[in-house]
Amino acid sequence: MGISYNIRDLFLDAFGVAPVFTIPNDTPSSPELNYSDIVRLPEYYDRSMTSWMGTPILLPVKFQQDGYNRYTALGKMEIVRMPDYYLPATTMFSFRRGKIIERTNLLGNNGSVKEIFSFDDWVIDVKGLCLNDQESSAAEKFKELKKWEVLADSIRISGEAFNWIEVDSVTIADWSHNLIQGGDGNIAFQFQMYSDESKDQVQWPMQ
Repeated sequence: MGISYNIRDLFLDAFGVAPVFTIPNDTPSSPELNYSDIVRLPEYYDRSMTSWMGTPILLPVKFQQDGYNRYTALGKMEIVRMPDYYLPATTMFSFRRGKIIERTNLLGNNGSVKEIFSFDDWVIDVKGLCLNDQESSAAEKFKELKKWEVLADSIRISGEAFNWIEVDSVTIADWSHNLIQGGDGNIAFQFQMYSDESKDQVQWPMQ
């Protein structure tokens, strides 16, 4: 049995938004894939990563391997070794950041004097879907992702979108997920991340 999803409808059901999906302009047509609602991008976009369908994944994001702190069931801190993990291709990110500003009103004049003291953390909102595919089930994908949520540590992250804002470490904050009506093959997740300062972490040799 083939696997078929309307990703736009799934995002509408889960989050109330319909993302615009894009592929490089030179992606070949396929009778199994409908590209009618997908915007084609110029050739200079990187397409080094592909999905199980062979379609390019643009701007992939990866949690990087390292040793991370995690609480045990008894409340003690332990270090766990985490391998590299790419977030699902069906993941959206939005970024925002505030400034810490002191405003002083001017007597007899309009407006105020602004003094910028510092920049606040980047706040990254993450929304995505875990879906069944030929590589693994939605439940398996969700279990792997959830392993990162329980960490009590700053997570090393990489991806071109994070290079643009010069962020290489994040902390996962608020988390929620739900099963989309119609089956266990559609698990919607959303969480918030804060940018964090890079720090030395325990390095584990990969075997």
